[in-house]
Amino acid sequence: MIQRIHIIGGPGSGKTYAAGHLSRILKIPSHDLDGLFWDVHAQRYGRRAAEDGRDAKLADIARQERWVVEGVYYAWLKPIFERADLIVVLRPHVFMRDLRIVRRFGYRKLGIGTSKQEGFGDLYRLLLWNHQYDTINLERAMECVEPYGHKLVHCCSADALVSHVVKSVY
Repeated sequence: MIQRIHIIGGPGSGKTYAAGHLSRILKIPSHDLDGLFWDVHAQRYGRRAAEDGRDAKLADIARQERWVVEGVYYAWLKPIFERADLIVVLRPHVFMRDLRIVRRFGYRKLGIGTSKQEGFGDLYRLLLWNHQYDTINLERAMECVEPYGHKLVHCCSADALVSHVVKSVY
């Protein structure tokens, strides 16, 4: 039975949406790795959290019996990769991700979503990073998950991911 799911994908790929949906359906906790990687108490967008605290929190999550973990990260996630029953690579088209990134930015600027003084420069850098994600970061991530290939599934949408997991569980 699938009890622990890790979702990796670029910005705007639908990771948070899929994790939240699976969390509600399967009644398991969901964890956004941004909350571990970035300093949530910083006043400015883009401040990293201390690695020792981040790693301790990650180890606490990994020890739990049931979870959905999502994020773009890979290099420091060995405890999650080892414990996951399923590792999902979410890969919608880069332009779909761009659209979602810009829409999310707009919502935050309108006060519909939460934000830490994210500016247009931050948006521009995120869009640039998004366009190199598949060729650089995802390639490196795939090297990290290679030992766990038997747990790996690729999906092109969050809905396809949710459907795959629900079919596997029920």
